[in-house]
Amino acid sequence: MRARVRAWLDDDGGRRRWALVLAGCVLALLLGTLRGAGLTDDDDFYAPAGISYIRWAGSALTARDGAWTRAQIDRAFEPNHEHPPMAKYVMGASWWVFTDVLHVLPTLDGARAGVSLLAALLAYVVASLGWMLRRRWGAVTAVLCLFLLPRFFFHSQVATLDVPVASLTTLAGYLAWKGRRSGPHAWGAAVAFGAALLTKLNAPFLLVAVVLHWLLRSWRGFAVSAGKLTLPPVPVTLPRMILVGPVLFLALWPHLWFDTVPRLGAYLQYHLKHYPIYLYYLGTLYTQTIPPWHVPWVMFVAVVPSTVLVLMLLGAGGGARALWREATAAAPLPPDDDTERDSLRAFLFIQAFIAIGIVSFTGVPKYGGEKLFMPLFPLVAVLAADGAATVAASLGRWMKDARVCRALPTGLAAVHAAWALWSSYPFPLSYYGEAILGPRGAEALGMENTYYDVADKDLALWISRDAPAGARVHFEPNHKEYVRTWGWLARDGYLRTDIRTSDEANADYVVLTHERRWNTYAGLAARYRTLPVVHERTLDGVRLYTVYRRR
Repeated sequence: MRARVRAWLDDDGGRRRWALVLAGCVLALLLGTLRGAGLTDDDDFYAPAGISYIRWAGSALTARDGAWTRAQIDRAFEPNHEHPPMAKYVMGASWWVFTDVLHVLPTLDGARAGVSLLAALLAYVVASLGWMLRRRWGAVTAVLCLFLLPRFFFHSQVATLDVPVASLTTLAGYLAWKGRRSGPHAWGAAVAFGAALLTKLNAPFLLVAVVLHWLLRSWRGFAVSAGKLTLPPVPVTLPRMILVGPVLFLALWPHLWFDTVPRLGAYLQYHLKHYPIYLYYLGTLYTQTIPPWHVPWVMFVAVVPSTVLVLMLLGAGGGARALWREATAAAPLPPDDDTERDSLRAFLFIQAFIAIGIVSFTGVPKYGGEKLFMPLFPLVAVLAADGAATVAASLGRWMKDARVCRALPTGLAAVHAAWALWSSYPFPLSYYGEAILGPRGAEALGMENTYYDVADKDLALWISRDAPAGARVHFEPNHKEYVRTWGWLARDGYLRTDIRTSDEANADYVVLTHERRWNTYAGLAARYRTLPVVHERTLDGVRLYTVYRRR
């Protein structure tokens, strides 16, 4: 048994061993800093839903309390039924382990640990992909370029669906590429695709990437003879994903077991006609209209540290060149190692373009900074390994030590990104890179200072320490979200239980979050200007929230 495990870990020169080590480091970092992450307005939607689902699963497995009846299933899956359940299953399971059994994390953090577990799975996949392109340095570069991104790091610690869908679509894409000629990997891709469908609505677009890559590689095999169309060999992955994915989607979402067609229609309509979410972008407030197509592209450039951005763009350029070579070759390229790596680069480039393109070029709302195109980041992080190799090759013209040449671009990018994460934590959602001159440049350009109505744990600790007994706190411009998140902070021990949220007229303190996407913000800021400031959070001189004393 030990020999089999060692042989498995040493596969492909130690790829699995390195991937496991890197994934373990990512998980330790995420869980070790989890208590510092503020609460988003989404946390209160997904974490309670996950706990409800997993409690039902426990009853269902033991056939207790009529768990399999429609009434019990509808009751358990009513919370957040507008989104599929897979990520919430993981959140509920992690809550059960870390909170209910081990008692090592408070309730909400226990559920949020599930997202960090899925992020660790993503680290394993990203490391494996990086290894396939550039061996050991590729694995290390890809993981560092992803998980030291301030904003991606934050999303890996909160109870939302964005990192989970990025994890599962990247896994499904990796297995789909490996499964073109392999039965086990093809079946794995089908299962992973089903899990991605069960996570968020942008997962189906992975199929577009698989089909496009097949067409660009195989277009020479299409022929018409005697009125009949001849197709090139179809990757074995594709039909399995098409068949297995939807079956798992229906089978593992109990909410759809009853009134299947109406509920599936309601699910699609909810997202096709999503209510508007405000966006403040380049000085314009978008409330009812769809923001411009270039929002995701500008946000991507804006929120990535410059050194990492350079590696990602260089790698994306390499992916585009690989795609061009595959698509324009007069004959199929020979199936050697270099061709296979080029094929992987081309597939990653296609998948990355679709991940951001569906947000950019379709009529969907564009809000929440980078959250809607989160699946982009793992793919360009892998391509960044190629970018680092390009820089290393250039350095090799002046430096003789190959190890230093390989380490220098990765090391510089990692140190720079680590500093960006350290200096912006626990508000990485307010981080902006050098491409737009940091948070000050972003504010001057008319970008969001922050979003997601983040309930800062440091603010809760400050009020718990300094506020009088029975203090009342009011938040503007979006008070209703803080009523929910501050309830969690009190239940989980971050906030004194005698402190309550209240309407403005009865508040002792008013907290103004500087979220300019609210059309009431300017008037509120002017009205509170005469009140004494007792506490404030800034990042690089940009105000994130200000606490005023009213009485």
